[in-house]
Amino acid sequence: MTSISIDQKDKRILFELSINARASISYIAKKVGLSKQVVKYRMDLLEKRGILEGYYVLINIAKLGYSYYRCFLNFRNVDPETEQEIVEYCVKNKSIMWVAQVDGDLDFIFVVNVKNAVEFQEVLGEMLNKYGQFFEEKYISIATSIHHYPHKFLLNIKADDEIIMGGPIQNLTLDKIDFQILEQLTINARRSLLDIGSKLKIHAKVVKYRIDQLVKKGIIIGYRAKFNHRILGYTHHKVNLHLTQVSKDIIQKLSEYIKSLPSSIYLTNAVGSTEMEFEVMVKNNQEFHDLMRDLRFKFSQYIKTYSTFIIYYEPYINYLPIN
Repeated sequence: MTSISIDQKDKRILFELSINARASISYIAKKVGLSKQVVKYRMDLLEKRGILEGYYVLINIAKLGYSYYRCFLNFRNVDPETEQEIVEYCVKNKSIMWVAQVDGDLDFIFVVNVKNAVEFQEVLGEMLNKYGQFFEEKYISIATSIHHYPHKFLLNIKADDEIIMGGPIQNLTLDKIDFQILEQLTINARRSLLDIGSKLKIHAKVVKYRIDQLVKKGIIIGYRAKFNHRILGYTHHKVNLHLTQVSKDIIQKLSEYIKSLPSSIYLTNAVGSTEMEFEVMVKNNQEFHDLMRDLRFKFSQYIKTYSTFIIYYEPYINYLPIN
């Protein structure tokens, strides 16, 4: 894929959208130092060029009684057509919230929104029954918290903003209108209150009130922009850390360090085969090598081993539970 160069103003627009994809054009214009008309033109162009792929709402499913079950897979004897069929199967499965095609130690990842292990077993069982002959090996992990960082790598800066998804499981409920509003924001998080109201046949003021309440309850925790990092020449690496010991102090030190890296975009705490995971966007292998070298030297007494892979493509993101 041929990479596309964008200027500093476009990078600043993307950065602001990574903090809040629902931010108004006026707000972004003030932050970037351009007129509203120019910002709107630039955003439209970023979409047209395939850099901006969409906008979605971050829903903290833990508030609704759900957990993040992840399945990491290696393929066996899979041709491109079968791999694409498996991807399409996952995208159509309403229990699956995220799909990624990867290179390296793994080949494929999917994440499921379910309330318990029995529900996850049903989803996984259906997939294995259909495609199990194409999977060499798999391992399961449950994410307990996911830290979303703004795209600092675009500007090579440090920023303390973060959105934390997960935490203690609760059982808040959604009525039909709440669900429909979240559904509209999942399709396009920048959709106006008026558009959502028109679609659902309710007043825009009702939409605003409902969204405000969902934010207040901690169900809506943010809005993100989905963009094609490959077009911009970035590589998305995921690192799984295996630690010599696990304590709150060690986890805190590692978390603060990873958060401070301009290249960091996610940090995940999980129950499974790894103690900590993080993801970075880098321009080349040397940048990633230097990053990991510094991490290993600074925390050599805590890091036992680590594994890495490249997230090549994410065809699907949907945080809305279906039940």
